[in-house]
Amino acid sequence: MMLKKINSFYLFIALLFAGLFAVNSQYFKGSKSFVGVTYSKIYNINIEKPAVVKNVHVVPGQTVEPGEILVELESPQLNLEIQKLRKELEIYESQKIEQQKLLESELELLESQKRIIRNEIENEVELLQRRIQLNRSLTDSILANRTTNLEDDTLGTLQLQIKSIRQKGELELEAVNIRIADLKQDHTFDQSQLEAKIELARQELNWKMQEDRNLNKYATFSGVIENVYIKPNEQVQEFTSLISINPVNPTSVVGYLVGKKDRSQQLGQTVTVRSMEHPDLQTTGSIIGFGSVVLLPEVLQKTTTIQTFGLEVFIEIPEKNDLPVGEKIIIR
Repeated sequence: MMLKKINSFYLFIALLFAGLFAVNSQYFKGSKSFVGVTYSKIYNINIEKPAVVKNVHVVPGQTVEPGEILVELESPQLNLEIQKLRKELEIYESQKIEQQKLLESELELLESQKRIIRNEIENEVELLQRRIQLNRSLTDSILANRTTNLEDDTLGTLQLQIKSIRQKGELELEAVNIRIADLKQDHTFDQSQLEAKIELARQELNWKMQEDRNLNKYATFSGVIENVYIKPNEQVQEFTSLISINPVNPTSVVGYLVGKKDRSQQLGQTVTVRSMEHPDLQTTGSIIGFGSVVLLPEVLQKTTTIQTFGLEVFIEIPEKNDLPVGEKIIIR
C-alpha cells in the first residue's frame, strides 16, 4: 500500500513536468517569439448637447459598417435658433431691397429737380434773349439817329442777367449733385452694414445647421453593437452615452514574455503579429510599452493545474487589420 502511494506521487511529479514541458513547447519555444492576445476597446458614443431621440436604428448584437446611421437626434433649442436666424436673414434681405428702392426713388426725385432747374434757367434765358431782340428792334426803328451807348448799356445789362441766371442755375444743379453723391454714399454705407449682418447671420446659420446634422450619430468603423442606452422620444442630456460599440477587429495586442525569454525587445521595435489559429492572418505592430509580470490570460493557460506568469508587452497595431478579437497570437 505504501509503495502504491509513493508510485502515485512520482507519477504526479512526472505529469507535472510533462505539462510544463508541453506548455513551454506549445507556446514559448524559440527565443525570438512569444505569445499574446488581441483586444478591442469598447467605444462609447456620447452626445455633446441636450437633444431628443427621434429614432434608434440599431439593437445590441447588430453588426454595423462605417457610414451606417445609428441614432437620429434633434434639439428643440437648436431648431429655434435656426428658425430665428432664418427670420433675421429674411428681414435683412428685405431691408436691403427697401433701401435700394428708396435710393432709386430719391435719385429719381433729384433728377427731376435738376430737370426743373434746367427748364427754369432756359425759360428765363429765353425770355431775356427775346427782350434783347426786342430792344434791338426798337432801337433800330426809333432811335436810329442817336448814339448806341444806351442800346449797348441795355444789352450789356441783359447779357449780365443771362450770365447771372446761368451761374445761379449751375450752383443749384451743383447743390443737387452734392445731395445725390451724399445719398449714394450713405446708401453704400448702409448696404455694407447690412451685407455684414447678412454674412454674419448666414455663417451662424450654416454653423447651426451643421451642428444640427452632427447630432445624428453614424458608425465610423466596423463593429458590433454592445449596448443601446436610449430609446425613441427620450430627452437626453449632454455627455450622455447613447450606444457602445465593440470593434470587429482588435485595436491592441498584449504579449507575454515567459521564463527565460529573450528580453532584448525595445520600445518602438516593429514586430509581426500572427494568428495562431489562422496563420494566414497577420499584421505588423510596434512595441509601445512594458507592464509587469502577471498571470497569463485564461485563453493562454494550457492547463488549469499549472498557472503561468509572464511580463506584459504592449503592442500597437493598425486600426485596419484582419485579426479576430480575443484570439491567441504569436509575436515575432
